[in-house]
Amino acid sequence: MTIIDFGAVGKYAVGLLPYIPITLALSVVATLLGTVIGLVMALIKMSRIPVLSQLNAIIVSYLRGTPVLVQLLLNVNAVPIAVLLINQAAGTNFDALALSPFLVAAITFAFAEAAYASETIRAALLSVDRREIEAAQSLGMTPWQTLSRITIPNASVVAFPTLVSQFIGMLKQSSLAFVVSVIEVTAYAKILGGRDYHYFEAYLATAIIYWGLTVVIEQGTRVVERRMQRPIPRPKRGRGAAAGPDRPSGARPAALDPKTAEVPA
Repeated sequence: MTIIDFGAVGKYAVGLLPYIPITLALSVVATLLGTVIGLVMALIKMSRIPVLSQLNAIIVSYLRGTPVLVQLLLNVNAVPIAVLLINQAAGTNFDALALSPFLVAAITFAFAEAAYASETIRAALLSVDRREIEAAQSLGMTPWQTLSRITIPNASVVAFPTLVSQFIGMLKQSSLAFVVSVIEVTAYAKILGGRDYHYFEAYLATAIIYWGLTVVIEQGTRVVERRMQRPIPRPKRGRGAAAGPDRPSGARPAALDPKTAEVPA
């Protein structure tokens, strides 16, 4: 008698492949949306805006202090209630059950991601050289131009490795989406295992798929990190070039040169 059917593991792994895009899509959407929300949360905390700052702190505390599984179950039941309340107050007739479970899961994961990404982003923003920000301000850049052209591009290099690690965590966390009827890799593995009661083989195939995805993402991240940290080559001087001090090999050029940069429109 065969205790573990390794042939079934391979069969299940092949059967789960069509659901990988759903898992990746859920993870990507949640991570991108969560990063944007986390950036807003970080800016609110850094700006110390009255009332808004305190509200932001309460939201972050709630998101960090409750399990994501509980948040999923709460949100998927809260949405129909909210729609019914809107219908009652505004006299509309929206379908309370029309909202996609994928969207509910993506938004729930995004806010959970934002609660942790906000601190990563805030630390990265604070790591930007203050002299580059002052140079931008001296050229007449508005606060938004300084943020979008100087602060965020420099901070993204610092925050990138941590945000990728959080994306990998989101990839694994997306397996919880089956509780709100999103058919992704884990949900379909449960369906496959229930057909012939080979749950162990089905979940083993699921684990192999998640492991493989994580390895691929990690290897791709290393390539991107090496390119981001690659020293910028110095331009060759022509015969008529003015003499000046050489920049050390591998040093990053200044983001702004007040003598040559133009004031942005």
